[in-house]
Amino acid sequence: MSAPPWEFWIDVGGTFTDCLAKRPDGLIVRHKLLSSGATKGSVAAGSSSAAIRDPLRRHDPAEFWVGFRFVLLDHAGKPFDESVVVRFEATTHELTLSPPLASSPAPGCSYELTSELEAPVLAIRNLLGLPLAQAVPAVRLRLGTTRGTNALLTRNGARTALAVTCGFGDLLEIGSQERPELFALTVLKPPPLAECSVEIAERVAADGTVLIEPDRAVIHEQLSELRNRGIESLAICFLHADLYPAHEILVEEIAREIGFTEISRSSEVAPLVKIVPRAETTVVDAYLNPVLRGYLDNLNASLPGSQIRLMTSAGGLVGAATFRGHQSVLSGPAGGVVGYSRVAASTGFERAIGFDMGGTSTDVSRFDGKFEHEFESRKAGVRLVTPMLAISTVAAGGGSICRFDGTKLTVGPDSAGANPGPACYDRGGPLTVTDLNFFLGRIIEARFPFRLDRAAVEKRLAELARQVQAATGENLFLAELAEGLLAIANSNMVRAIRGVSIAKGADPADYVLVSFGGAAAQHACGLARELGMRQILNHPDAGILSAYGIGQADVSRHAVHGMSKLLSDCDFQQLAEQFSDLERVPRTELIAEGIGSQKIQMHRTLDLRYRGTDVPLNVPFQETANVIAAFE
Repeated sequence: MSAPPWEFWIDVGGTFTDCLAKRPDGLIVRHKLLSSGATKGSVAAGSSSAAIRDPLRRHDPAEFWVGFRFVLLDHAGKPFDESVVVRFEATTHELTLSPPLASSPAPGCSYELTSELEAPVLAIRNLLGLPLAQAVPAVRLRLGTTRGTNALLTRNGARTALAVTCGFGDLLEIGSQERPELFALTVLKPPPLAECSVEIAERVAADGTVLIEPDRAVIHEQLSELRNRGIESLAICFLHADLYPAHEILVEEIAREIGFTEISRSSEVAPLVKIVPRAETTVVDAYLNPVLRGYLDNLNASLPGSQIRLMTSAGGLVGAATFRGHQSVLSGPAGGVVGYSRVAASTGFERAIGFDMGGTSTDVSRFDGKFEHEFESRKAGVRLVTPMLAISTVAAGGGSICRFDGTKLTVGPDSAGANPGPACYDRGGPLTVTDLNFFLGRIIEARFPFRLDRAAVEKRLAELARQVQAATGENLFLAELAEGLLAIANSNMVRAIRGVSIAKGADPADYVLVSFGGAAAQHACGLARELGMRQILNHPDAGILSAYGIGQADVSRHAVHGMSKLLSDCDFQQLAEQFSDLERVPRTELIAEGIGSQKIQMHRTLDLRYRGTDVPLNVPFQETANVIAAFE
């Protein structure tokens, strides 16, 4: 009997990538690296222009760095000389370079080792001890990634167009007419993700009557023009297509004939009533799919023959071939929710609040014995109609930038990210929350994977103190300034936790605070004190708990069908048959992925609301009386 393959559970965050691996013998090993894929180091005494010594490399696999670019950094963190590693000796922790550097670097100089590998592949190679010249064997990879989230936040997705029913070309610009900030005099709306829209002459009435039949030749001409303009991805959303999708299917067929490969249609992505959120969700899917497809193609090329599954926003795993853009927005944070819920349950806590503080943001959520899902939410300025774990995100992470705006001190929302990173990373980065904790002695430098620069932090704090003094006349000690900035960061996170607890009728004092993520433990006591929470759970793998959760998650599928009927008009036998039809495709997909039919569990739910109201409640599908009781 052959040994099982290695299993890797990886969470790619905004700053760090966390990796847990299960070896064939069952032993769990761990690795953490920068999401940029760069590995930092510091030149030690005894180095020369052709041979660099660094004690940090002493635990690295033999010959691992051969073929990597060696980039020497100046005091501002900028590259000023580079070479290639041609030999690496772990026992003497020496990197041999060819050609030699222009001059021998002084001890203490920072450097980076870089390659073309994505961070998850670099982590896998490191734990397997495989240099670049050796192929990676087939492995099992479970992955949570912020690639889609970052593309949405930075508006760096594919060039996308929306094909919509004639007369609705400005649907996304008009939106839902809501004012998120009621008293704001100037409303700044985020720009639509779709670069343009094309109005298709088609119309179906609410009862399915075809009012305008689409003209195939005209549609072909319209879509060809989009293709010629360089549009990469097409979103299709028609009025009433959630119930009557024939016209959307026709347009998709024509688009594929023209050469579009990335197409998202609302009747497949979000087949539910309300055209505005359905259109926004479909556009998000089209906007992100090419980004994710390119990323996954790179992973598949680097890991041939491997089984790759990805974490969805709903907290389940899907195969790489079926992973979609609209499912990716909370891919990494969802792993954290699964992780902290399993950890809390295993230690006897029935109720827990998760506090996940990473490099870019903080995610908070509540667990009451079962996962809380949202079926319509707003993320990064876009409304999404797709199952998501109920997670609140605030822009306060280890990399959140600290500033003085002329009137007050601020922390975030901008982040230093992995590149250049905080000031203490010695890459010329700005002052961040990580720098504050380092300055106040809350980070053990000897445990950090690379040398930290205290002088750079003191310089940034002094600059900020001078700005405050010039504007207000107040002289602040550096420690005083650092403590004040941390209090601001903590208040932002406390507000988020109150939003998932007190705002929903739950007292934080009744919950255990599970702190995880690379920065959470430094802030957990301050937050618990302010919230009146009496217990904090800090797991040994707290720094990589999202990766642990990805390893514990179930393979799952979600399917939905809109009906818009009065409950009194529903035949529950017919509803059961509709559920059976809805389950057919997800069940087939799971079996195709190697999941035994006897292991598949189905959960059926209904969205119910009172007639004349707008917001539904999700309840389990049972007998009529039980459904009504559950709703009430």
